[in-house]
Amino acid sequence: MKESERIFDKHKHTLVSPGSGILNQVAEPIEINQISSQEIQQLVDSMLRIASSEQGNMKRRTMVGLAAPQLGISKRIIIVDTASTGMGEIPGLCVYINPAITSKSKQLEQGREGCFSTGSVCGIVNRSSKVVVSAYNRQGELISEVWTGFTARIFQHEIDHLDGVRFPDRITDASKLHWVEPDRFGEYRTKWVEWQELCSREQWERVRGGNNERK
Repeated sequence: MKESERIFDKHKHTLVSPGSGILNQVAEPIEINQISSQEIQQLVDSMLRIASSEQGNMKRRTMVGLAAPQLGISKRIIIVDTASTGMGEIPGLCVYINPAITSKSKQLEQGREGCFSTGSVCGIVNRSSKVVVSAYNRQGELISEVWTGFTARIFQHEIDHLDGVRFPDRITDASKLHWVEPDRFGEYRTKWVEWQELCSREQWERVRGGNNERK
């Protein structure tokens, strides 16, 4: 991977840019006997450090979840802030390996989403209001959890990353795809319903291709 495709981070692993091809690929599952390996445990540690470093500031974008492909690693690992309400609080980060949604509600909720892997593109996405998630924790134990509301949304968003899907791909209504400058993320957190700065489908495709400049 070219160095220009990566966003610099002080940790061993770094966030790739929105134009990185790995974000469009299906990530590889992890063998259960490899969960305790140094490679996987170090990756988990890096993901936790990176996620926790992007928290606790309501005026800017915060990281309520992270998937290994966002670091350029094709592994089915996600980090989810299970304590977040989306308002920039201090995190409660948990690790999920080979996560799968085994059941989800037919009832949908509309909510805002943004992502470190979509640049300035944000939007309003319909997601199931309740999910049942099966996964392994970092100790290699199989777990099953039920989540609702905003946390259910995070799980769906992050598991999408493992399947090469980003949230703009799920938005079909052009009025619900938004452009948000970095210094306005805090404002968007409370004003997303009436947001007027739209992002065209063509602009999203440019961002996906590595160009985050607005035209």
